[in-house]
Amino acid sequence: MNEKTLDALAGIIFIILVLGLQYLNIDIGLAKPCIWAFAILFHAHVFGRHCFPNRNWAASYGLGLIVFLATQSIIQTLWYYGGGALGPISDAWSLCLTMALAHITCLFSNHTNFVDQLEDQNEDLAWDTKRMAVAGTLLAASLISLTFIIISAMHGATVASIRTPWPLLAPGTLIAIAILWASALIGAMYIRSRTTNLLQGMFALFGTLSLAPIIYKIGYGFDGFLHWAGEEVILQTGILNPKPFYYIGQYVFTTWLARISEISVWQIDRWFLPILVSILLPACAVMTFRHKPDFMGMIAWLVLLPLGAFVATTPQGLALVLGLAAIILAIGVHNKEINPTAPIMLGLWSAMTHPLAGIPALGLAIAIMLSDGKTWRVVSSIILAALSGISIPILFFMLSRSGGLNIEWNLEPIIQIQTWLQIGTRIFPYLANKFTLWPAWASLVLISLPAIGLIGSIYTAIKIERYRKIASLILICSVMLFVSSGLLKQTGDFTALIQYEKGDYAERLFNFSVMLLLVGCLPALGLLWDKARKAMPIASLIAIILFALVGAANAYDALPRHDAVQASRGWSTGLNDVEAVRWIDQYAKNKNYTVLANQSVSAAAVKEFGFKRYAKNDVFFYPIPTGGPLYQTYLKMTYEDPSIDTIKDAARLGQTNLVFVVINDYWWKATELNESIGQISNAQWTSDDNKVNVYAFELEKNVQP
Repeated sequence: MNEKTLDALAGIIFIILVLGLQYLNIDIGLAKPCIWAFAILFHAHVFGRHCFPNRNWAASYGLGLIVFLATQSIIQTLWYYGGGALGPISDAWSLCLTMALAHITCLFSNHTNFVDQLEDQNEDLAWDTKRMAVAGTLLAASLISLTFIIISAMHGATVASIRTPWPLLAPGTLIAIAILWASALIGAMYIRSRTTNLLQGMFALFGTLSLAPIIYKIGYGFDGFLHWAGEEVILQTGILNPKPFYYIGQYVFTTWLARISEISVWQIDRWFLPILVSILLPACAVMTFRHKPDFMGMIAWLVLLPLGAFVATTPQGLALVLGLAAIILAIGVHNKEINPTAPIMLGLWSAMTHPLAGIPALGLAIAIMLSDGKTWRVVSSIILAALSGISIPILFFMLSRSGGLNIEWNLEPIIQIQTWLQIGTRIFPYLANKFTLWPAWASLVLISLPAIGLIGSIYTAIKIERYRKIASLILICSVMLFVSSGLLKQTGDFTALIQYEKGDYAERLFNFSVMLLLVGCLPALGLLWDKARKAMPIASLIAIILFALVGAANAYDALPRHDAVQASRGWSTGLNDVEAVRWIDQYAKNKNYTVLANQSVSAAAVKEFGFKRYAKNDVFFYPIPTGGPLYQTYLKMTYEDPSIDTIKDAARLGQTNLVFVVINDYWWKATELNESIGQISNAQWTSDDNKVNVYAFELEKNVQP
């Protein structure tokens, strides 16, 4: 029997064992989780060997595991939307169906169809003593720097409300991040080993992405708290009502992992995306871009990648990384080096996690895979790339017309020249001189990314034959995304969202278009750094230092800033916020109540109580984006009219006669508000350090809407 037949027989045995143990309810102790673990690991090997032929076994195995998890998450998502509850039954069946698909897809995998280019891709440098010593020194420098960063973050970890984490970190943290990137680039330029390249790329990414999970002990941002609460509901009940049309691609994975590992969903959410990005993107790049100049291009691409979207686990961030991975692997399919199963599965997982990034990514990945061959395939790929770039505004328009979304459209700006000028300025924006060197440099790096990506992608499309078609398709899709972003911002008004979030969807499209441009310019970056490697030593040294400064600046931009150039307006959820929401709940004594507070306090409430109560008019009892009117009432209370009439407005929205107002000390004119609101409240609570004040209002009777 050949290898595929033996693998299939092993798969059948695993399927029988998994389903048998599930339905016969046989208690065999630790044997069941061991069987599951062996089944997953074996089929990760099956996926890896057939999706990534002629590759290092460790790299193909790791990516095979991610393809396995993607396939299972897709099946779990379909199970959920098909009406099934998520739990042990769905886990068993999704595992078995994934194992079956691993063998079915292998039937269409023929290693002889792939170009074996190992000979010209092998490193041309022998592993002599000198090379091993330099590689060891660079890896040691990376490990020491990464250790310093993690220790610095642990010392700066806090439960306080903070505006930016950078003052809490040791002064040498950004220098350590710069050393990580410099070591990675030097290794790519002079060691030229895919293995060391991969490790150093992972270390450099994780050096930045590990900061937020460590420093923000209560949690980072706001959206993560909502997603965690939704995942907890699914974990406890198997369902989430009403069913969202997105996010489930993340929810099914995190809850599945929580069930089989007994790790809390909260801890999974804190670390899942930072770890995945650190592993998946370098691995996909090493697997796809295997020619010698690309070693340096891969590291240069990673250092330019905007990391702010990946410091915390959210469906949008997960969809972005899966979509980017699918596009990169699709380039390998185009070059006949990777099986189409891998990018298709990752692209589908991305689309099922968040369509805003997933649909364009999946469409572009398919376009890249189609682009090699007959004329009709090339034409089809161009059309598909363009459609992928404008798919989201079209989808929004269709949903709004069918009543699925509240969007008011004004198409008049399309014919105005000023609209297009405003869109164009985002490619080459202007940075005013603030006379502050480091903050200005960090901002300059961030706003220069669109121009760098555009110029590099155009150069690749014109000058580099091997990647010409691919870069052209990426340019088409990213430019259409860029235009879609500008037009969506100018013509669409998302009336259900609070004011400062109305442009959020357009901004996400813009950020994704920048990331795509950076993928398109990767080969050009490789050639650029290959020339730097061959230049005079002093020129190479200056280039490496500049590169390291870019890496440090990108890390600085990834987390909230508060400096002379950019001032973060958000504050993290702190322990005082948690204590405030606990006091409110205790004071209420099981009565329904409504709270007016900022979103950091609301995040604390979601963390403590989940989705505890919605009023009949679908208003959450704390202000969150899904309860926009209540947040508007909070703004009225704190900006315009801190009066009993505004309290009654909140009571009508929440349909209660008990209302609380929370004022944080960092809120504008907090002192004035505390004095005026305190005079009309029935009760008051102040945190031990006087940073949070809570005011209770007990109305005489329920205020009806």
